[in-house]
Amino acid sequence: MTQSRQAKAGPGRPAGIDSVETRQRVIDAAIRCFAQHGYGPATNSVIAGMAGVTSGAVYYHFGSKPQMFEAVCAEVYGRIQDRAKAAIMGAMSVRELLKALLAVSMEINHEAPQLAGFVATAPIDARRHAELTEAFATVSVGMVDGLTEAVTRGQEAGLIPAELDPVQVARLVLAVVDGFAHAAAASDPIEMDILDGLFERLLLDAER
Repeated sequence: MTQSRQAKAGPGRPAGIDSVETRQRVIDAAIRCFAQHGYGPATNSVIAGMAGVTSGAVYYHFGSKPQMFEAVCAEVYGRIQDRAKAAIMGAMSVRELLKALLAVSMEINHEAPQLAGFVATAPIDARRHAELTEAFATVSVGMVDGLTEAVTRGQEAGLIPAELDPVQVARLVLAVVDGFAHAAAASDPIEMDILDGLFERLLLDAER
């Protein structure tokens, strides 16, 4: 159960504004808002309305929209990284890595479909808005680094050709998984399960 922090209410600050629950509600609303509308149209007031809080609460917790985007990146990609890390702990081939990561992606897509929308739009917003570049680069590097470690384990076990650059192999795998995220942003989770099944049968499980 989520715990609330206790703090003295300042002048003009609504009761409960500093609760952990309020902050999480704002992040969840921002994920949906950024995914649906993109960074530009996703104003603090729109996000506040979706979260059921005041604009003052949004400002209190995040200060600015770029800081909110950074918090959302940390939330979304942190959740994905934690699940992915647990799924690829051992030494795996590239096919096994893809299967494991796509399985995680499909699970998350059923649990929280809005995350796929954010993953699809975040790179575009980061290119369009210079103030977001650093925040997105941080989570992007974290994703590549984590997968590079898994590729290296596969190379050491003889499951992935040792002469290949592990960073580039990691980027290739992530590009495939990101492609599924883009498709998931505009598709029903059940439809994505069907596409994932076809991908595995026709490409990952293919003998030739």
